Amino acid sequence: MISALSPVVVACAADDFFSMPLAVTAFSALKNLSSDYRMVLYVLDGGVSSHNKAKLMRTLNAKRVEIHWIKPTSKQIEKVLLKGRASNHPISSYYRLLLPEIIPAHVNKVIYLDSDVVVEADLAKLWEQDLGENYLLAAQNQVDGILLNSWHLNHSVESLDLKQYGITPEDKYLNSGVLVINLEQWRQDNIADQVLNLIANHPDFPFPDQDGINIVLAGKWKELDPRWNQTHVVHSFTSPQETPYAPQLYFDLIHHPFIIHYTGRPKPWSKDCTHPQADRFFKYLDQTAWRGWRNNPFNFYFTLFRRSMRRLKIAVSRRISLFSDSFFVRN
Repeated sequence: MISALSPVVVACAADDFFSMPLAVTAFSALKNLSSDYRMVLYVLDGGVSSHNKAKLMRTLNAKRVEIHWIKPTSKQIEKVLLKGRASNHPISSYYRLLLPEIIPAHVNKVIYLDSDVVVEADLAKLWEQDLGENYLLAAQNQVDGILLNSWHLNHSVESLDLKQYGITPEDKYLNSGVLVINLEQWRQDNIADQVLNLIANHPDFPFPDQDGINIVLAGKWKELDPRWNQTHVVHSFTSPQETPYAPQLYFDLIHHPFIIHYTGRPKPWSKDCTHPQADRFFKYLDQTAWRGWRNNPFNFYFTLFRRSMRRLKIAVSRRISLFSDSFFVRN
């Protein structure tokens, strides 16, 4: 019986363009999950089609997963649009900030996964890690092969007075693609609103939600083993001696990651991807309802057309929003 198994609560956000990568993320997580656990999956739905929802449902074992498709309310979407309208990022990228108010109140923590990851280890081991009084668990970010443990290395916050936010050079900078979120603490201290307000005041952030989380929660999160979020830049080191890791950890991070996070572009499902572990994506893809899919010229140009139309729609929506705000202010 599914109810007899211990739950691991996972959340992902996706629009229709990310429905296939979402399936790979969810399937790989379930495939490697201990048989003593079941997965409760909350999908923050940014516009996944009914066709692709059905394909995801066929992909996952209904005996071990409980899927909740969650569409943010118009009020929640309006809040995200208002705060994030200056960014070129899709609205669904902000949905992780809505998790504390979207996920039922009885759920106190959640594992958030970007929909461009492959899970290679048992998520139960991540789920059972102690949060303590921390707002979240996360791995440090890396930039161009540099482990980012100094805010002065982060180009995205050069215009900020870090002291104003109580940030010191010793405070580490996290990657928000894999998080264990203390929902209870986030709700209690209105962390999502704090992050959204910061984003609204700093439209120049290149990674708005990630930069905002780092500023608001500086020094208030616990560091994960980097194998829980292996980003692509780890492959840019030319020798173990250049890395900030102990030799064995570096070897394991390269060859035995717990989660592969396909940061940067192109992604494995995009044209001309050179990621050295792109084959791991297709290993899981071919066990889903999308088995056999490859990025041929037709798929490439069709997706390019759809993305162009989406960007145009987003640009028009934001222009209308800005015009409406301006109109009501004048009147």
